[in-house]
Amino acid sequence: MPGPKRRRSAARWVAGAFLAAGLVGGAVALADPDESEHANSALAQVGATGACGPATARTIGAVDAAVAHKIYVGELSGREVGEDVAHVAGSAELARAVASGGSAAAYALVHQIVYTPHWHIVRLRVVRNGKVLADVGGPYIIAPISGALRQNGVKVGSFVMSVQDDVGYVKLVTRFTGVPIDLYGGPPPRPAGKFLMGTLQPAPPLPSDGAMVKAHGSSYLARVARVNAMPNGKLHVALLVPTPAKALAARSCAAVRNEAWGSIVMHVAARFTPLASQYQDFVGTLEGSTGGLAYVREGSLQIAGLNAGPSHLPTHGKVMYHGRPWQVFSWEPHPPARVYFLAPG
Repeated sequence: MPGPKRRRSAARWVAGAFLAAGLVGGAVALADPDESEHANSALAQVGATGACGPATARTIGAVDAAVAHKIYVGELSGREVGEDVAHVAGSAELARAVASGGSAAAYALVHQIVYTPHWHIVRLRVVRNGKVLADVGGPYIIAPISGALRQNGVKVGSFVMSVQDDVGYVKLVTRFTGVPIDLYGGPPPRPAGKFLMGTLQPAPPLPSDGAMVKAHGSSYLARVARVNAMPNGKLHVALLVPTPAKALAARSCAAVRNEAWGSIVMHVAARFTPLASQYQDFVGTLEGSTGGLAYVREGSLQIAGLNAGPSHLPTHGKVMYHGRPWQVFSWEPHPPARVYFLAPG
């Protein structure tokens, strides 16, 4: 018997999370409500042109944490996730089995749903009157989504499901940011506060948000927050931002922030090989995982983008669009094609 389906590939995650109607709110924040506010506050302390200095790591960490949060939200929304929720909530057979209270029938249907090819549900639990009738899937699952099971319009039970496991989330965040990420336990079978999995091993003890951490002979700034774990409870997610080079700290916070977003652009681009034949998917992923705007143009001809974009895009600096300024990062992966990224915040 094959094991439960695990993480989605980057390409499938793109299609499901971001190329549909967009992201939904209401997720547990991995970052503060407005990460850009922290970066702008740090910038204000040292001036737009002065050295970023001690605020450098915090400025980079704000960017990385914002991306990690967007990835988490993407596991709760989008076309693919909506379709998977509809498969469960719309199953008349499952609702009938739950209404009857039959554990065997419910288990068989839940097992069938979890193992259906091309669906991406990695765990599904169904409950009636507080009793778990069936729970199929991996033990370490992130970003649960809850819903009701109805028969003839009457609620007969509920379900909790997810489309992503912890390993998949760790891989996505690491690949898109290049920053080590460690998860620390929540509800059983995860011991509270104990290292569970991640990219920096052996892992340091669970740090507090904003703390400096020493590990493997290097120093890191910890960005720590909680996200939802399945079936309930929280996980601690620790992003460990390496101490930046002195040369970077000598630049302004605005320049540091733009370089941090540029690093995200390059990391996301590395997931698409060859990039030239996947510009539209790349743009969708970049926008969904950052909250910024992205375009690929050859001179004045736009060859990829989810909207028309500004009529003119500078290769660097700022551009006004939709009544607000955007910081521009650009890069020529395959001249004359140039990627333009308009950073959020």
